[in-house]
Amino acid sequence: MTSYAAFRRQPVQQTYAQNLQTIIIPAPTRGIIQSENESFMQPGGAVLQDNWLPTLKGVKLRGGYTRHCELPETTPVISAFEYVSSVNERMFAANATKLYDVTGATPVLVKGAQTSGNYSATQYSNMGGDFMIAVNDGGDLPLRTKDGLTWIVCTPPGTPGTPLTDGAPAITYPTLPPGVSAQGMGLVYVWKYRNRLFFIQQSSMSAWYLDINAVGGVLTEIPMAGAATRGGKLLFGATWSIDAGDGIDDKCVFVTDLGDVLIFTGSNPGDIANWRQEGRYSIGAPLGMNAHMVLGGDLMIMTVDGIVPLSIAITKDSGNLDLAMITKPIRRLWRDEVALKGAWPWTMKKWDEFGGIFVATPGGTTPETRHCLGINNATGAWCRMTLDATCFLRMRADAFFGTQGGIIMQAERGGTDDGLPYVATLVGGWETFQASSGQVVWHQARAVFVAGFKEPFRPQLSATTDFIVTIPPPLPTPIDTTVPMDVWDEAVWGPPGSENILPVPPLDMDAYGQWDQPGPMTRPIRNTMWVSIGKSGFAHAPIVQIQIAQHAKPDVELIAIHTTQERGGVNV
Repeated sequence: MTSYAAFRRQPVQQTYAQNLQTIIIPAPTRGIIQSENESFMQPGGAVLQDNWLPTLKGVKLRGGYTRHCELPETTPVISAFEYVSSVNERMFAANATKLYDVTGATPVLVKGAQTSGNYSATQYSNMGGDFMIAVNDGGDLPLRTKDGLTWIVCTPPGTPGTPLTDGAPAITYPTLPPGVSAQGMGLVYVWKYRNRLFFIQQSSMSAWYLDINAVGGVLTEIPMAGAATRGGKLLFGATWSIDAGDGIDDKCVFVTDLGDVLIFTGSNPGDIANWRQEGRYSIGAPLGMNAHMVLGGDLMIMTVDGIVPLSIAITKDSGNLDLAMITKPIRRLWRDEVALKGAWPWTMKKWDEFGGIFVATPGGTTPETRHCLGINNATGAWCRMTLDATCFLRMRADAFFGTQGGIIMQAERGGTDDGLPYVATLVGGWETFQASSGQVVWHQARAVFVAGFKEPFRPQLSATTDFIVTIPPPLPTPIDTTVPMDVWDEAVWGPPGSENILPVPPLDMDAYGQWDQPGPMTRPIRNTMWVSIGKSGFAHAPIVQIQIAQHAKPDVELIAIHTTQERGGVNV
């Protein structure tokens, strides 16, 4: 062979040439989708989405959480609520027997020796101040505060109507109703409607209300036994509006534990001309007395079937409600969670600053089952988060949650889960690569990210095939180069010894941030480069995993996955 021939480009034999094709798989902005046929999934859906939060343009990593405070008992936090008055904001959390103020790092006991920790609370302002009344489903005596700091017990029936230490009278019955003991009042739920406070009596179909603009006094009964058809007992009440605010169109809603929804209108239950029932509707059994939330005027109720908007429940029968629920995309996941954890009281909390809604699914017995659900408030896309959350709290722009270990955690803080690494796992929607009946060899893939500087994440890209989800172990955590030199709320600003902070030898200069000295800049990871997949099958799903363990909250968003694949023949 001549030297000329040796250097000539020789054509590849036809039998060895690859017929590679490429497509782009967009990030699952639609979140978890379980309501579509796997063989014809639309782009933008995911089979599994743990700790990947759907956004308008992709999916981003959630932040970690840090320990805010610990209750003296290591029993589960059952419920929580907030008090907000001007600049005075307080948070409260309860376990099985005690209620605590958890605003600060050290919990303060509010009331002990309670029969239940599942509380309902509402705030009402009148000429006397900004009051809050809290009751639990054990029927203990109601608690009341005027400033969020000092709580009093609303004394039992028979107490004269003289003002208590907060300037308001006690809450009393005209006569002690059947089934109510002298040690408790049997009031298990409280809410406000048209300038009145309403209550639910324990294990009954009776509701009670106070005079207009009153936070104490003698209760008046509303017997509801003839209004429901399924029986059971009243579980909770709420205000429902056909617009997004408070007004004359507001309705008073009573919901039973079996799913009867009773809607009344009017401003005075004692006046037959100003109070009437407008309808009775049926939904699935609610998942607790706090398993509901007002969203834009509409009332969202969490049931065993899913989350039902009340505006939809009054227009469809029970057989068609499944198709109208906001949990339709995750119907199978919701049913599995209910079957496993339905005995616990469920709650949901909107976090406006985060742009999402958290749904607590408490009661997991293993780390694999301890998680909660999240929904993008703008798009309605669902994801799952590995948070052992039993209930949620908000104070100012921050969110907190209680755990089964009696700890109050602050969400979206830092890049670890209470000091431990956590894994974000994404299994995208099933992809046939436009070869619906043939075998496809997925050769390579490249994940594309939007990430900030100094993000030490190490993504792992793989795939699973033929509608069988097999997830490999994640890559080990990379070294965090941000230690914690210029991490907000981690570094001490100024040189050692400034701001009355005495350095302790040996000096760790990385712990001190300098205003005029930028930290070391590292090249951000924009993609994984092309990595080998090497999977053959008739359906494929991409898997993206990242193990996070860093000082700062991760700033990583997945945009798309590029693929190279080769179509094969049809197996018969």
